[in-house]
Amino acid sequence: MALAVVAAAVYSWDLTVNGWGNPYYAAAAQAGAQDWSAFFFGSADAGNGLSVDKPPLHLWLMASFVKAFGLSFASVLIPQALMGVATVLLVHGTVLNWAGRRQAFMAGLFVVLTPVTSIVFRFNNPDALLLLLWAATVYLSVRAVKRSRARDLYLAAFVLGLAFLCKQFQSWILAPAIIASIFAFGFDTLMMRVRRLLLAGLVMLTPAVAWIAAVELTPPSSRPWIGGSTTNSFLELTFGYNGLGRLTGHTSLGAVNPKDFDGVVGHDASLIRLVTINYAPEIAWYLPLAVAAAAPMAIGLWNRRYTRIESYAATLILIWFATTFSIVSFMTGDIHPYYTAMLVLPMAFLSAHACEQAWTRRTKAAYARGAAFTTLVCVFLASGILTWFHGWNPWAANAIKLAALASACVLLLPRPETRPLTTKISLLIAGVSIVLVPGLFIGESIRTPQQGSFPISGPVPTAESWHKRDAEQLRLGEKTKYALARGEPVIPQIAALIESAQSDVRWAAATTGSENAALYQLSTERPIMSIGGFSALDSFPALPVFQQYVSDRSIRYYIHQPGILHWSAGSNTLSVVTWIESNFNHQEFDGVRLYDLRSPLHD
Repeated sequence: MALAVVAAAVYSWDLTVNGWGNPYYAAAAQAGAQDWSAFFFGSADAGNGLSVDKPPLHLWLMASFVKAFGLSFASVLIPQALMGVATVLLVHGTVLNWAGRRQAFMAGLFVVLTPVTSIVFRFNNPDALLLLLWAATVYLSVRAVKRSRARDLYLAAFVLGLAFLCKQFQSWILAPAIIASIFAFGFDTLMMRVRRLLLAGLVMLTPAVAWIAAVELTPPSSRPWIGGSTTNSFLELTFGYNGLGRLTGHTSLGAVNPKDFDGVVGHDASLIRLVTINYAPEIAWYLPLAVAAAAPMAIGLWNRRYTRIESYAATLILIWFATTFSIVSFMTGDIHPYYTAMLVLPMAFLSAHACEQAWTRRTKAAYARGAAFTTLVCVFLASGILTWFHGWNPWAANAIKLAALASACVLLLPRPETRPLTTKISLLIAGVSIVLVPGLFIGESIRTPQQGSFPISGPVPTAESWHKRDAEQLRLGEKTKYALARGEPVIPQIAALIESAQSDVRWAAATTGSENAALYQLSTERPIMSIGGFSALDSFPALPVFQQYVSDRSIRYYIHQPGILHWSAGSNTLSVVTWIESNFNHQEFDGVRLYDLRSPLHD
């Protein structure tokens, strides 16, 4: 109960301070609440012109909330907060299958106290649902092995299959760990394990195959264009932009890299990526704890010190952690700091294990020294991270250094068994020194408004970085250059004209860039076409198609947003915009041109 209360407080306190969260997905949820076709395909607008560039599972949940409670900041953000609480409770319940309540509590608490989750579960990106489904999959698989019950294994496979409908192949990063663990420490004979794994694989594929088949077999004219694809194919999106493009960074495989920050995004792939400025503030705080737990856990497995369920859990967690760490560290495609959330759950399991071992064996000199060393490494890392945030809570660095040094001095003394109370107090102080600054970062996340595509936890860094750029764009209203993540502000006069457009038009307006379209759509509650999709690079709509839409009087206005055209726009998008500029009259409001697509220039 206490863990649920803490998680609920972090994930829901003053939640609506973040506005629409990510307007791109909020607008798609709004569209899904208005139109069943938009709901099923994950359309960005109720006119069903273009889908979002992810599968729609998380949108189904948000759209259901919007349908039930109306469109508001709360209705698009509360689902993720509930997912956060459920994720924490599932982590707690999972650990109870092989360890005690204290370790289970710490595992859940580490999830809450990792800064990146304070934004993932307070935002409406699909990562929140992905973490929940991963937690549910692990819980069910552990229960299947503990109870020798195949039904739970198949249910875990189905849940992992659903996860595909969140973020495609990224969702199956967990699969190798489960397969290896079941193969090595599952129940029944080896042959039965292989058979069950094969059947579980088929079960896992079912949700993905069923939805993909429905999309691919639907005539293109009867569904939206697949956002993020160049050929209007969800399979291309899966293997390209959201697949090999993310891993390799090759534009020929669908990667899209920012043009204004070369040398950072996708180019910093290395073993130490997660302790660099773009990612460390989100995830790195407890990496030393996780590593400290991983080595002895692997040795324990090798020496067969664990029960079957303990061996299963240890194998799953170690492989999951290693797989996720490797992918996040070395992927060279499009990556954002909040992607580090993928590492939170296995890291929380390992960190809780490290703390439990240090506590229960605190009277043994080797463990006391190990705790001291790990604490010093964690605090050294935290102090390094704070150098990127010059002037922010300057007392914090000194406080954790003093606490870590004081506790380490005691823990390094010989014969800790002769000072049980002092050792306990020193371990508690060490724990506080490790979690204090991440906790302060979480407090900053809770009270600081931000709205856009790439949320950032904690304060705004002072050191130049992509992390700083995103934080400035989403939080400080930095307007000196176009912000793909934020979109351009809604002009009230333009919004009023869009609201008054005829009710029978398919789209009240069109504009370039999905964030721009989403903000007007949410403001007016009218369908807004996104020309070119999220980055204005999609081939939708082709110029002849757009011309036909205008001829059919399906679109009333075009809002000219030049920022994205200068930053990132494909040739198709530019051809559509050029045709509009050459053929229709416009009015200008606060520097933004509004073209009336029923007022040709020659008139």
